Amino acid sequence: MKTELIRRVPLFSTLSEQEFRSLEQVFQVKSYRKNQIIFLEEETGNYMYVVLAGKVKVTKSTPGGKECILAIHQPGDFFGEMALLDGKTSPATVSAMEDCRVATILSADFHRLLMRNEKAVRQIIQVLCGRLRHVWGQIQDLSYSTAEARIRAGILQLSRKHGITDSRGIIIDLKITHQELAELVGTSRETVTRTLARLQKEGVLLLDNRRMVLLDPKRLMSITD
Repeated sequence: MKTELIRRVPLFSTLSEQEFRSLEQVFQVKSYRKNQIIFLEEETGNYMYVVLAGKVKVTKSTPGGKECILAIHQPGDFFGEMALLDGKTSPATVSAMEDCRVATILSADFHRLLMRNEKAVRQIIQVLCGRLRHVWGQIQDLSYSTAEARIRAGILQLSRKHGITDSRGIIIDLKITHQELAELVGTSRETVTRTLARLQKEGVLLLDNRRMVLLDPKRLMSITD
């Protein structure tokens, strides 16, 4: 299972079998309990991480002490590579949303096995460009002045990253609480609860065991500010 998940990480897709076997040998697997901190903002980054099981969240605290969720990572996702590339401290805190298992690679091994590989470096650039475009989309979504518009935009972002299409619509394969969604879009839990209840009543989405199912994605996409 570890090999299959790590092999699917986009960062490693250009590696030959021999190159990948060398990389796999240096990975170490660590387990984290729900709410346990994986690394703190402003810590010096020494590892890159690949999620093998469970989910983690990337957060940043506002000057007023409020926590904002910047990203949610699930099995197959990776993080921590930025600090290894520029040698600076981590720009955000990462913690476990649930019990999880994470594979780690040391900075020295990252540079030895990936940064000296031209194909891997091109792939790293491509992945980072994709992340930058995603952040641009998040900034645009958060520019909506009304809380409901930001919530709708946040749900759309989650559906693009975590969505699975079935006969009902798009299942957002991510168990997320109302509080976590509020932290993701910059509003209150009470506002999220009211908005989700209204969207259910209107037949736009369904809440199924903390998972959201978009029944009518087109209606959700017609966001007005």
